[in-house]
Amino acid sequence: MAKEFNKSDLEQIIGLQLESLQILQKAMDRLQLRNERLVRDNLKLRDKIAEYE
Repeated sequence: MAKEFNKSDLEQIIGLQLESLQILQKAMDRLQLRNERLVRDNLKLRDKIAEYE
């Protein structure tokens, strides 16, 4: 048997989903920043290694 939701229940569910999406967006932003730093660091290391070859 399916549970019935009232407007308040649905608003609460949507609010929690929005909060979760915002947290995921912040996590993705941090991961993207970390990835960009790693790419820059790898390029610097590649350049330094090339100097010794």
